[in-house]
Amino acid sequence: MTRLLLASGCALLALAALAAEALPPLDEPAATRGSAVYSHYCVLCHGEKADGKGVAAKTYRPPPANLVASVYPDAYKERIIREGGSAVGRSPYMPPWGKELSDQQIADLLAYLRRIKANPA
Repeated sequence: MTRLLLASGCALLALAALAAEALPPLDEPAATRGSAVYSHYCVLCHGEKADGKGVAAKTYRPPPANLVASVYPDAYKERIIREGGSAVGRSPYMPPWGKELSDQQIADLLAYLRRIKANPA
Protein backbone atom coordinates (compact mmCIF):
# COMPACT_ATOMS: atom_id res chain seq x y z
CA MET A 1 0.00 0.00 0.00
CA THR A 2 2.84 2.38 0.86
CA ARG A 3 4.52 1.68 -2.48
CA LEU A 4 1.27 2.37 -4.31
CA LEU A 5 0.85 5.70 -2.52
CA LEU A 6 4.47 6.61 -3.19
CA ALA A 7 4.13 5.71 -6.88
CA SER A 8 0.89 7.70 -7.11
CA GLY A 9 2.54 10.70 -5.47
CA CYS A 10 5.49 10.52 -7.87
CA ALA A 11 3.13 10.30 -10.84
CA LEU A 12 1.23 13.38 -9.65
CA LEU A 13 4.46 15.33 -9.21
CA ALA A 14 5.56 14.35 -12.71
CA LEU A 15 2.23 15.51 -14.14
CA ALA A 16 2.50 18.78 -12.26
CA ALA A 17 5.97 19.33 -13.70
CA LEU A 18 4.67 18.62 -17.19
CA ALA A 19 1.78 21.02 -16.69
CA ALA A 20 4.21 23.75 -15.63
CA GLU A 21 6.02 23.54 -18.98
CA ALA A 22 6.97 26.96 -20.26
CA LEU A 23 4.74 27.64 -23.23
CA PRO A 24 5.89 29.74 -26.17
CA PRO A 25 4.03 33.00 -26.71
CA LEU A 26 0.77 32.46 -28.55
CA ASP A 27 1.15 32.91 -32.30
CA GLU A 28 -2.32 34.12 -33.35
CA PRO A 29 -1.88 33.49 -37.10
CA ALA A 30 -0.73 29.93 -36.33
CA ALA A 31 -3.67 29.42 -33.95
CA THR A 32 -6.06 30.65 -36.65
CA ARG A 33 -4.59 28.19 -39.16
CA GLY A 34 -4.75 25.52 -36.45
CA SER A 35 -8.44 26.20 -36.02
CA ALA A 36 -8.99 25.14 -39.64
CA VAL A 37 -6.95 21.96 -39.07
CA TYR A 38 -8.97 21.23 -35.92
CA SER A 39 -12.26 21.78 -37.75
CA HIS A 40 -11.26 19.37 -40.49
CA TYR A 41 -9.57 16.58 -38.53
CA CYS A 42 -10.57 16.79 -34.86
CA VAL A 43 -14.01 18.29 -34.34
CA LEU A 44 -15.97 15.14 -35.15
CA CYS A 45 -14.64 13.37 -32.06
CA HIS A 46 -13.38 16.15 -29.78
CA GLY A 47 -16.30 18.51 -30.45
CA GLU A 48 -16.83 22.18 -31.29
CA LYS A 49 -15.74 23.19 -27.78
CA ALA A 50 -12.84 20.67 -27.68
CA ASP A 51 -14.51 19.14 -24.64
CA GLY A 52 -14.48 15.56 -25.96
CA LYS A 53 -18.18 15.68 -26.84
CA GLY A 54 -18.16 15.59 -30.62
CA VAL A 55 -20.95 13.85 -32.53
CA ALA A 56 -18.86 10.69 -32.87
CA ALA A 57 -17.72 10.70 -29.22
CA LYS A 58 -20.55 8.51 -27.94
CA THR A 59 -19.34 5.63 -30.11
CA TYR A 60 -15.96 5.42 -28.37
CA ARG A 61 -14.96 3.91 -25.02
CA PRO A 62 -12.96 5.53 -23.64
CA PRO A 63 -14.43 8.79 -24.98
CA PRO A 64 -12.20 11.35 -26.73
CA ALA A 65 -10.11 13.59 -24.52
CA ASN A 66 -11.35 16.92 -23.24
CA LEU A 67 -8.64 19.06 -24.82
CA VAL A 68 -9.56 22.19 -22.87
CA ALA A 69 -9.02 20.40 -19.56
CA SER A 70 -5.84 18.60 -20.68
CA VAL A 71 -2.80 19.13 -18.45
CA TYR A 72 -0.34 17.55 -20.85
CA PRO A 73 2.48 19.55 -22.48
CA ASP A 74 2.73 20.26 -26.18
CA ALA A 75 5.36 17.56 -26.72
CA TYR A 76 2.98 14.91 -25.38
CA LYS A 77 0.08 16.23 -27.47
CA GLU A 78 2.31 16.34 -30.53
CA ARG A 79 3.26 12.71 -30.05
CA ILE A 80 -0.40 11.68 -29.78
CA ILE A 81 -1.24 13.69 -32.91
CA ARG A 82 1.66 12.19 -34.88
CA GLU A 83 1.57 8.59 -33.59
CA GLY A 84 -1.96 8.10 -32.27
CA GLY A 85 -3.28 7.31 -28.82
CA SER A 86 -1.80 3.81 -28.68
CA ALA A 87 1.72 5.25 -28.87
CA VAL A 88 1.33 6.68 -25.38
CA GLY A 89 -0.94 4.05 -23.86
CA ARG A 90 -4.10 6.04 -24.53
CA SER A 91 -7.16 5.24 -26.64
CA PRO A 92 -6.48 3.21 -29.77
CA TYR A 93 -9.33 5.12 -31.42
CA MET A 94 -7.20 8.25 -31.63
CA PRO A 95 -5.60 7.77 -35.06
CA PRO A 96 -2.04 8.72 -35.96
CA TRP A 97 -2.06 11.84 -38.14
CA GLY A 98 1.70 12.09 -38.69
CA LYS A 99 1.54 10.99 -42.32
CA GLU A 100 -1.55 13.07 -43.08
CA LEU A 101 -0.61 16.39 -41.46
CA SER A 102 2.50 18.44 -42.26
CA ASP A 103 4.84 19.64 -39.52
CA GLN A 104 3.38 23.13 -40.00
CA GLN A 105 -0.20 21.89 -39.63
CA ILE A 106 0.72 20.08 -36.40
CA ALA A 107 2.47 23.19 -35.03
CA ASP A 108 -0.57 25.28 -35.97
CA LEU A 109 -2.91 22.77 -34.33
CA LEU A 110 -0.85 22.90 -31.13
CA ALA A 111 -1.05 26.72 -31.21
CA TYR A 112 -4.83 26.46 -31.55
CA LEU A 113 -5.03 24.03 -28.61
CA ARG A 114 -2.98 26.49 -26.51
CA ARG A 115 -5.36 29.30 -27.47
CA ILE A 116 -8.52 27.37 -26.54
CA LYS A 117 -6.90 26.25 -23.28
CA ALA A 118 -6.16 29.87 -22.41
CA ASN A 119 -9.57 31.09 -23.61
CA PRO A 120 -12.13 28.30 -23.22
CA ALA A 121 -15.51 29.00 -24.85
